[in-house]
Amino acid sequence: MKANLVLLIPIIFLLSCTNLQSTESIETQPSQLQSDIVREEETNLIQYFLEDDSSAKFKGVGNEYASFTLKTHYLYENFVATYEDNGGTIMRRFYKISPTQITLIQEQGEAYEEAKPSLQELESMEDISIYLEIPLKVGTKFDGWHITSITSTVKSDIQNFDNVIVMEKKDEQGNLMRKFLAKDFGEIQREYISTKEEAPFTVSSIIERIEYR
Repeated sequence: MKANLVLLIPIIFLLSCTNLQSTESIETQPSQLQSDIVREEETNLIQYFLEDDSSAKFKGVGNEYASFTLKTHYLYENFVATYEDNGGTIMRRFYKISPTQITLIQEQGEAYEEAKPSLQELESMEDISIYLEIPLKVGTKFDGWHITSITSTVKSDIQNFDNVIVMEKKDEQGNLMRKFLAKDFGEIQREYISTKEEAPFTVSSIIERIEYR
């Protein structure tokens, strides 16, 4: 059971990822700003990943696997790899970036060694899911996700992030998943909120430190 949970938590957050706001909180600016669109001509979607060869530490609340380390490597101009280590397993993900969307093209658990696929191998991989898609505006929907805000503020140990994109999705049981993306950083926070009446709970992770090579 524990082994299944180790693999399930990062996948829930991806097909994903009670506000646990103490020192970290989310504040939304006036509602009339929610219809603003992030200007597409200024948007290169690779800006929604951490820098190449960076390592970010996320602190978690609500589950032993909510804390994790995320390493980011740029493979080629339009391909990015991430390695998410939550202490139970390392999940490797390959992403393809186009002018209009970021797609997940490979996901593998127990990835304890870094992979170096060729450009031809990456180009031959089929899309698994959409991670992010323009237009970056409230109401945009893809793969069950929808953007609910582009003007939120997230407070973290690193800094206060402004103009954060918030995306939400409900699973088949009605549980809520949220992802928070900031330009030039990518994902900075995620939440999984159980709606079970008997035992509701929240699992939350937020960025607290970044190291660069």
